[in-house]
Amino acid sequence: MIFKRGRKRGSESALEEATDDDDELAEASDEKADSSADAEGADLAALEDIDWRSSGPFDITEVESIESTAESPKIDLGSLILTAVPGAELRLQVAEETGEIVWAMLVIETVVDEGFAELSPMEAQANASQKAQAYSSALELAAYAAPRSGGLWAELRDEISRNATEAGGTASLGDGPFGVELRRLIPVTTPEGEEGYQPSRMWVAEGPRWLLRGIVYGQAAIEEDTDSPVVADVLSAFRQVVVRRGDEPMAPGDQLPLTMPTNLSQEPEADT
Repeated sequence: MIFKRGRKRGSESALEEATDDDDELAEASDEKADSSADAEGADLAALEDIDWRSSGPFDITEVESIESTAESPKIDLGSLILTAVPGAELRLQVAEETGEIVWAMLVIETVVDEGFAELSPMEAQANASQKAQAYSSALELAAYAAPRSGGLWAELRDEISRNATEAGGTASLGDGPFGVELRRLIPVTTPEGEEGYQPSRMWVAEGPRWLLRGIVYGQAAIEEDTDSPVVADVLSAFRQVVVRRGDEPMAPGDQLPLTMPTNLSQEPEADT
Protein backbone atom coordinates (compact mmCIF):
# COMPACT_ATOMS: atom_id res chain seq x y z
CA MET A 1 0.00 0.00 0.00
CA ILE A 2 1.42 3.36 -1.08
CA PHE A 3 0.12 6.47 0.65
CA LYS A 4 0.08 9.78 -1.21
CA ARG A 5 -1.48 13.12 -0.45
CA GLY A 6 -2.13 15.97 -2.83
CA ARG A 7 -3.61 19.43 -2.96
CA LYS A 8 -7.30 19.75 -3.75
CA ARG A 9 -8.22 19.51 -7.41
CA GLY A 10 -10.80 17.75 -9.56
CA SER A 11 -11.37 14.03 -9.10
CA GLU A 12 -10.92 13.40 -12.80
CA SER A 13 -7.47 15.03 -12.77
CA ALA A 14 -6.34 12.80 -9.92
CA LEU A 15 -7.51 9.73 -11.76
CA GLU A 16 -5.78 10.70 -14.99
CA GLU A 17 -2.49 10.42 -13.12
CA ALA A 18 -3.50 7.09 -11.61
CA THR A 19 -4.71 5.34 -14.76
CA ASP A 20 -2.99 7.24 -17.57
CA ASP A 21 -5.43 5.70 -20.04
CA ASP A 22 -6.63 8.05 -22.78
CA ASP A 23 -8.26 5.22 -24.71
CA GLU A 24 -11.09 5.15 -22.17
CA LEU A 25 -11.89 8.78 -22.93
CA ALA A 26 -12.15 8.07 -26.65
CA GLU A 27 -14.32 5.01 -26.12
CA ALA A 28 -16.56 6.90 -23.74
CA SER A 29 -16.96 9.71 -26.26
CA ASP A 30 -18.17 7.24 -28.90
CA GLU A 31 -20.74 5.83 -26.47
CA LYS A 32 -21.96 9.22 -25.18
CA ALA A 33 -25.16 9.18 -27.21
CA ASP A 34 -26.12 5.74 -25.91
CA SER A 35 -25.58 6.58 -22.24
CA SER A 36 -28.09 9.37 -21.68
CA ALA A 37 -31.16 7.17 -21.17
CA ASP A 38 -31.94 5.27 -17.98
CA ALA A 39 -31.72 1.48 -18.05
CA GLU A 40 -34.88 0.12 -19.67
CA GLY A 41 -37.35 -1.40 -17.27
CA ALA A 42 -35.36 -0.45 -14.17
CA ASP A 43 -37.76 -0.29 -11.24
CA LEU A 44 -35.94 2.26 -9.14
CA ALA A 45 -38.50 2.25 -6.34
CA ALA A 46 -38.20 -1.52 -5.95
CA LEU A 47 -34.41 -1.30 -5.88
CA GLU A 48 -34.51 1.19 -3.02
CA ASP A 49 -36.67 -1.10 -0.88
CA ILE A 50 -33.96 -3.79 -0.72
CA ASP A 51 -31.27 -3.99 1.96
CA TRP A 52 -28.02 -4.04 -0.02
CA ARG A 53 -25.58 -4.01 2.92
CA SER A 54 -25.74 -7.65 4.05
CA SER A 55 -22.15 -8.07 2.78
CA GLY A 56 -21.01 -4.53 3.57
CA PRO A 57 -20.22 -1.68 3.76
CA PHE A 58 -20.76 -1.82 7.52
CA ASP A 59 -21.45 0.52 10.39
CA ILE A 60 -18.85 0.37 13.14
CA THR A 61 -21.48 -1.13 15.46
CA GLU A 62 -21.92 -4.03 13.04
CA VAL A 63 -18.33 -5.32 13.15
CA GLU A 64 -16.59 -7.18 15.96
CA SER A 65 -13.26 -5.42 15.63
CA ILE A 66 -11.49 -2.76 13.57
CA GLU A 67 -8.06 -3.79 14.80
CA SER A 68 -5.50 -4.09 12.04
CA THR A 69 -4.00 -7.54 11.56
CA ALA A 70 -1.55 -9.09 9.12
CA GLU A 71 -4.44 -10.90 7.44
CA SER A 72 -6.70 -7.82 7.40
CA PRO A 73 -4.70 -4.58 7.61
CA LYS A 74 -6.87 -1.55 8.39
CA ILE A 75 -6.45 2.14 7.57
CA ASP A 76 -8.26 4.35 10.08
CA LEU A 77 -9.31 7.66 8.53
CA GLY A 78 -11.69 8.68 11.29
CA SER A 79 -15.14 8.44 9.73
CA LEU A 80 -13.94 5.75 7.30
CA ILE A 81 -11.98 2.61 8.11
CA LEU A 82 -10.57 0.92 5.02
CA THR A 83 -9.14 -2.54 4.54
CA ALA A 84 -5.84 -2.31 2.69
CA VAL A 85 -5.97 -3.88 -0.77
CA PRO A 86 -2.76 -5.64 -1.87
CA GLY A 87 -0.94 -3.63 -4.51
CA ALA A 88 -3.31 -0.67 -4.18
CA GLU A 89 -2.38 2.97 -3.71
CA LEU A 90 -4.20 5.21 -1.23
CA ARG A 91 -4.55 8.86 -2.15
CA LEU A 92 -5.97 11.52 0.14
CA GLN A 93 -7.22 14.74 -1.39
CA VAL A 94 -6.49 17.69 0.91
CA ALA A 95 -8.14 21.09 0.57
CA GLU A 96 -5.30 23.58 0.24
CA GLU A 97 -7.20 26.41 1.92
CA THR A 98 -8.30 24.45 5.02
CA GLY A 99 -5.98 21.45 5.20
CA GLU A 100 -9.02 19.19 5.56
CA ILE A 101 -9.19 15.83 3.77
CA VAL A 102 -11.88 15.95 1.10
CA TRP A 103 -11.94 12.32 0.07
CA ALA A 104 -9.93 9.12 0.02
CA MET A 105 -9.13 7.29 -3.21
CA LEU A 106 -7.95 3.72 -3.67
CA VAL A 107 -6.19 3.16 -6.98
CA ILE A 108 -6.44 -0.56 -7.70
CA GLU A 109 -4.63 -2.58 -10.34
CA THR A 110 -6.17 -5.87 -11.46
CA VAL A 111 -4.16 -8.39 -13.47
CA VAL A 112 -6.27 -10.56 -15.78
CA ASP A 113 -5.19 -13.51 -17.91
CA GLU A 114 -7.03 -12.49 -21.06
CA GLY A 115 -9.28 -15.23 -22.42
CA PHE A 116 -8.03 -17.95 -20.09
CA ALA A 117 -11.34 -18.18 -18.25
CA GLU A 118 -13.02 -19.46 -21.40
CA LEU A 119 -10.30 -21.96 -22.31
CA SER A 120 -9.94 -25.60 -21.34
CA PRO A 121 -6.72 -26.54 -19.47
CA MET A 122 -5.28 -27.97 -22.70
CA GLU A 123 -6.13 -24.84 -24.66
CA ALA A 124 -4.71 -22.64 -21.92
CA GLN A 125 -1.42 -24.57 -22.00
CA ALA A 126 -1.27 -24.14 -25.77
CA ASN A 127 -1.68 -20.38 -25.28
CA ALA A 128 0.81 -20.12 -22.42
CA SER A 129 2.74 -17.42 -24.29
CA GLN A 130 -0.23 -15.06 -23.91
CA LYS A 131 0.59 -12.30 -21.44
CA ALA A 132 -1.60 -11.17 -18.59
CA GLN A 133 -3.15 -7.72 -18.91
CA ALA A 134 -3.19 -5.18 -16.06
CA TYR A 135 -6.14 -2.81 -15.69
CA SER A 136 -6.24 0.27 -13.47
CA SER A 137 -9.35 1.45 -11.64
CA ALA A 138 -9.96 3.88 -8.80
CA LEU A 139 -12.51 4.14 -6.01
CA GLU A 140 -13.14 7.58 -4.50
CA LEU A 141 -14.75 7.39 -1.04
CA ALA A 142 -16.57 9.88 1.16
CA ALA A 143 -19.32 9.54 3.78
CA TYR A 144 -22.10 11.95 4.68
CA ALA A 145 -24.62 12.44 7.46
CA ALA A 146 -28.09 11.22 6.51
CA PRO A 147 -31.58 11.13 8.02
CA ARG A 148 -32.57 8.16 10.16
CA SER A 149 -35.34 7.45 7.66
CA GLY A 150 -32.89 7.23 4.74
CA GLY A 151 -33.79 8.46 1.27
CA LEU A 152 -30.92 10.94 0.89
CA TRP A 153 -29.56 9.18 -2.19
CA ALA A 154 -32.81 9.69 -4.10
CA GLU A 155 -32.49 13.44 -3.51
CA LEU A 156 -28.79 13.73 -4.29
CA ARG A 157 -28.71 11.80 -7.54
CA ASP A 158 -31.14 14.22 -9.22
CA GLU A 159 -28.84 17.13 -8.42
CA ILE A 160 -25.73 15.20 -9.48
CA SER A 161 -27.36 14.19 -12.76
CA ARG A 162 -28.41 17.78 -13.45
CA ASN A 163 -24.90 19.06 -12.79
CA ALA A 164 -23.48 16.48 -15.20
CA THR A 165 -25.77 17.49 -18.05
CA GLU A 166 -25.21 21.21 -17.40
CA ALA A 167 -21.47 20.56 -17.73
CA GLY A 168 -22.06 19.07 -21.19
CA GLY A 169 -21.98 15.43 -20.11
CA THR A 170 -24.57 12.74 -19.57
CA ALA A 171 -26.02 10.89 -16.61
CA SER A 172 -28.13 7.73 -16.41
CA LEU A 173 -29.62 5.60 -13.67
CA GLY A 174 -29.76 1.82 -13.62
CA ASP A 175 -29.49 -1.37 -11.61
CA GLY A 176 -26.18 -1.65 -9.74
CA PRO A 177 -24.66 -3.79 -6.98
CA PHE A 178 -26.13 -1.46 -4.33
CA GLY A 179 -29.48 -0.72 -5.91
CA VAL A 180 -29.75 2.42 -8.01
CA GLU A 181 -26.43 3.19 -9.72
CA LEU A 182 -25.58 6.51 -11.36
CA ARG A 183 -23.36 6.50 -14.43
CA ARG A 184 -21.86 9.68 -15.83
CA LEU A 185 -19.79 10.91 -18.74
CA ILE A 186 -18.10 14.22 -17.89
CA PRO A 187 -16.17 16.33 -20.44
CA VAL A 188 -12.46 16.49 -19.61
CA THR A 189 -9.24 17.60 -21.25
CA THR A 190 -6.28 15.23 -21.03
CA PRO A 191 -2.78 16.42 -20.05
CA GLU A 192 -1.95 16.20 -23.77
CA GLY A 193 -4.73 18.67 -24.59
CA GLU A 194 -7.13 16.14 -26.08
CA GLU A 195 -10.82 16.45 -25.28
CA GLY A 196 -12.94 13.50 -24.31
CA TYR A 197 -15.37 12.18 -21.71
CA GLN A 198 -14.45 10.70 -18.32
CA PRO A 199 -16.70 7.72 -17.50
CA SER A 200 -17.64 6.99 -13.90
CA ARG A 201 -20.18 4.99 -11.97
CA MET A 202 -21.44 5.92 -8.52
CA TRP A 203 -22.29 3.37 -5.82
CA VAL A 204 -24.14 4.51 -2.71
CA ALA A 205 -24.85 2.57 0.48
CA GLU A 206 -27.07 4.03 3.21
CA GLY A 207 -26.53 2.97 6.82
CA PRO A 208 -27.59 4.21 10.27
CA ARG A 209 -27.66 8.00 9.81
CA TRP A 210 -24.96 7.91 7.13
CA LEU A 211 -24.51 7.60 3.39
CA LEU A 212 -21.34 6.18 1.85
CA ARG A 213 -20.57 7.32 -1.68
CA GLY A 214 -18.11 5.50 -3.90
CA ILE A 215 -17.23 6.89 -7.33
CA VAL A 216 -15.60 4.32 -9.61
CA TYR A 217 -13.22 5.45 -12.36
CA GLY A 218 -10.99 3.69 -14.85
CA GLN A 219 -11.59 0.24 -16.31
CA ALA A 220 -14.13 -0.77 -13.64
CA ALA A 221 -16.29 2.20 -14.65
CA ILE A 222 -16.80 0.92 -18.19
CA GLU A 223 -17.09 -2.82 -17.52
CA GLU A 224 -20.69 -3.98 -17.95
CA ASP A 225 -20.19 -7.33 -16.20
CA THR A 226 -20.07 -6.77 -12.44
CA ASP A 227 -18.69 -10.31 -12.06
CA SER A 228 -15.55 -9.43 -14.02
CA PRO A 229 -12.31 -9.52 -11.99
CA VAL A 230 -11.78 -5.80 -12.58
CA VAL A 231 -15.14 -4.76 -11.10
CA ALA A 232 -14.98 -7.47 -8.42
CA ASP A 233 -11.75 -6.04 -6.96
CA VAL A 234 -13.22 -2.56 -6.64
CA LEU A 235 -16.53 -3.89 -5.34
CA SER A 236 -14.72 -5.92 -2.68
CA ALA A 237 -12.84 -2.81 -1.50
CA PHE A 238 -16.11 -0.87 -1.23
CA ARG A 239 -17.86 -3.64 0.70
CA GLN A 240 -15.04 -3.78 3.26
CA VAL A 241 -15.39 -0.11 4.24
CA VAL A 242 -16.52 0.53 7.83
CA VAL A 243 -18.25 3.85 8.59
CA ARG A 244 -17.82 5.59 11.97
CA ARG A 245 -20.70 8.10 12.05
CA GLY A 246 -20.20 9.43 15.58
CA ASP A 247 -22.85 10.97 17.80
CA GLU A 248 -22.42 14.61 16.80
CA PRO A 249 -25.55 16.26 15.39
CA MET A 250 -25.03 17.00 11.70
CA ALA A 251 -27.30 18.22 8.94
CA PRO A 252 -28.16 15.66 6.25
CA GLY A 253 -25.63 15.95 3.44
CA ASP A 254 -22.77 17.23 5.61
CA GLN A 255 -19.58 15.26 4.97
CA LEU A 256 -18.24 13.19 7.84
CA PRO A 257 -14.72 14.42 8.66
CA LEU A 258 -11.69 12.41 7.61
CA THR A 259 -8.44 12.35 9.58
CA MET A 260 -4.89 11.60 8.55
CA PRO A 261 -3.96 7.94 9.10
CA THR A 262 -0.99 6.99 11.24
CA ASN A 263 1.73 4.37 10.80
CA LEU A 264 1.68 4.61 7.01
CA SER A 265 4.64 5.19 4.75
CA GLN A 266 4.01 8.54 3.09
CA GLU A 267 5.27 9.28 -0.40
CA PRO A 268 4.75 12.99 -1.17
CA GLU A 269 2.91 13.67 -4.40
CA ALA A 270 4.35 16.26 -6.74
CA ASP A 271 2.20 19.36 -7.18
CA THR A 272 0.85 20.00 -10.64
